[in-house]
Amino acid sequence: MLALIPAIDRLDPGKRTLMKIGNTNETPAATITVISGEQAGEGTGPALPTGPPGFAAHAVRGGVLVGSAQLIRIAVQMASVVVLSRLLAPTDFGLVAAVTPVIGFVSMFQDLGYGQAIVQRTEISQEQISSVFWTTAALGVLCAVITILASPAVAWFYHDRRILLITIAASVPLLLGSLMSVPSGLLNRRLNFRGLAVSDTLGAVSGLACATLAAYLGARYWSLIINSAVSSLVIVAGYWMFAAWKPNKPRARFVEREIGEFGANLTGFSFVNYFARNLDNILIGRKEGSVELGYYDRAYKLLYFPIQNINGPLYRVMTPMLSRVQDDPQRFRAMFLRGTGQLTLFTVPAMAALVAAPHDFVLLVFGARWAPVAPIFFYLGINGLLQPLSNATEWIFIALGRTAPMFRVGLATSTITVISFFIGLHFGGAVGLAAAYAVSEFAFKAPIQYAVVHRMGTVSAWDLCWQQIPLLVAAAFSVVTVRLVFQRTLHMHGLALLVVGLVISYAWAITITAIRPGGRAVLQESKDIIGRLLKRPSSLRG
Repeated sequence: MLALIPAIDRLDPGKRTLMKIGNTNETPAATITVISGEQAGEGTGPALPTGPPGFAAHAVRGGVLVGSAQLIRIAVQMASVVVLSRLLAPTDFGLVAAVTPVIGFVSMFQDLGYGQAIVQRTEISQEQISSVFWTTAALGVLCAVITILASPAVAWFYHDRRILLITIAASVPLLLGSLMSVPSGLLNRRLNFRGLAVSDTLGAVSGLACATLAAYLGARYWSLIINSAVSSLVIVAGYWMFAAWKPNKPRARFVEREIGEFGANLTGFSFVNYFARNLDNILIGRKEGSVELGYYDRAYKLLYFPIQNINGPLYRVMTPMLSRVQDDPQRFRAMFLRGTGQLTLFTVPAMAALVAAPHDFVLLVFGARWAPVAPIFFYLGINGLLQPLSNATEWIFIALGRTAPMFRVGLATSTITVISFFIGLHFGGAVGLAAAYAVSEFAFKAPIQYAVVHRMGTVSAWDLCWQQIPLLVAAAFSVVTVRLVFQRTLHMHGLALLVVGLVISYAWAITITAIRPGGRAVLQESKDIIGRLLKRPSSLRG
């Protein structure tokens, strides 16, 4: 994770444009103003650090903190699976899993993207933030009420009366989620990654501890609900404590039109993306049955779990930092390309190594009875070669406040995804669906994303292609080398083949990156970041 955070800025500290939040106890009109680096030490509110190492060091510290918190959360999730699986029955997990799609859908509307608007806007007043808070709080209440009212229908659908109370209880985290929107946005805006990391970590650990105790005492499926509720409560409390912010008294006023449009388009994008990302499971389950769906589900989660857990922390770090320089296209472009340069160099070769030996990887992770997962994993892995950079284009839309074109792109690409699902499933079942999904990503979705980003004028389509294509070429060389030389000629299999594949894949990626224009700068930056972390650990303190 550390190598993915770029050395963002080496400009004169006195020329940097930073943001400061004014004293929130002042009048409602007190604004969050834009100040220069020379002024950052003045005023009453917290500001970004200035002077050497300045912005770059803050980025590295932020990456370390957020990345470390994410690693802890992953470890807690794994521990949760192991511990709770020994204390609970499969039926307990099934009951809660039945409610999860309903809660996941409703949760998209609990803040309508307004919290992200706090991060993105160049200037925002105390009154505007208060308006966002009371609006999102009302949305949280509304989502909770809708969930409660829908609970009888959910229970009827599954023919299980127990799901009625489970659905009602699951509405509590929805309300808590809306209450964390504003403080989370403020912490991201201030680049207070320590507060975010500490809160997230304590929330994950507390939730697991309470769930384990509840399960041990015989609470059964309620322990899973307790896990979610306690975790959300601790995170909300942590965010509010670190944000140290108080809202004004509520007024009969909705959020401003610009913030409303920003959030509405962002929510629209999330909605169409959620629909497209979940339709594949529905189609496979209906046409091919639960067994084929199980194979597809394992392949999908095995591949995209690491991508999501890398992209999440990077999104949290890069989006507020790009928002800081949204009015300076040159610095915005440089910052984005540095970030994605490290991201793609880290993830694409690893993905290529897995694509080169999918059968060996699946057998190692799941065992022989899951062998049908391998061809599905192979095609999803080809799609995954483009996913890191494609996901990163969302940083541009959000940091520039251009969520309207983001929504239109999401609408177009989601439509293409749905069409590819139907075509692939018709001709080849789950494997065909995965293959069609990969073809659609390369032939249509990525080109559309790159073209729209190019029209926005900050990062060009050529910039994106120049980062992606050399690594795709390296990936192709890696797959050919591993399969022809090590697998077929030397008859290498299992863990040894996977290790060799990783070495070969990164060797090709580094070699091709080194010979392309600008590639050596990417490699040098990776070296500088790692060297700074190893030789000067004290720079990460504070």
